[in-house]
Amino acid sequence: MPFARFTLHKTILVCLLVVPFAAASDHWDYQESHSDVRDFVSGGTLHVRVSVGDVRILRGESNQIRLHYTVKSRRERHVKNARVDFEVRGNDASIEFHASGNNTQFDVELEVPQNTSLEVHEKVGDLTVEDIEGDKDLTLSVGDIRVDAAHSGYRLVHASTSIGDVNGNGYGETSGWLGKTLKYHGDGKYELRAHVSVGDITLEGK
Repeated sequence: MPFARFTLHKTILVCLLVVPFAAASDHWDYQESHSDVRDFVSGGTLHVRVSVGDVRILRGESNQIRLHYTVKSRRERHVKNARVDFEVRGNDASIEFHASGNNTQFDVELEVPQNTSLEVHEKVGDLTVEDIEGDKDLTLSVGDIRVDAAHSGYRLVHASTSIGDVNGNGYGETSGWLGKTLKYHGDGKYELRAHVSVGDITLEGK
């Protein structure tokens, strides 16, 4: 039965991708927290790269990028050798998190100016974006994406999963079977593009 075999193969793939990371996150022997603040501009673009961890990006009250993160691992040397590259050049900023070994993750919270375009690429974890105006290009391999922003700000929304759900909350209907796709055209000026390979996307706001 082709349908049954296809479903079984997809289920096995999800388990192979998710289980190792779930097991790794049960217990952390070592962790350190750090903070950094950089001056930025309203209307700029922030690029973020993370391998494993949870990322939350929310609106700040100034034209600064405020970074707070905790690096966790089962080995002390992996915590000590973890590295973050944080650069600001005019209206363009980039933050890249480098783990020094396996079983290491970064839990990240970022405050940015209200009007900031975001390009975020993450492998494993959850990504949350709250109350940020601007274009958004969000990709995640395994985990969930949640975006909370007003519908009126967007002229285009394209959200898709390879395996998982897309919950639009007023953005329209989704299509697809194991993976879902949502397309929305509005009167705003920004674009939101989000894709998750294995996991869910939730779009909130009015």
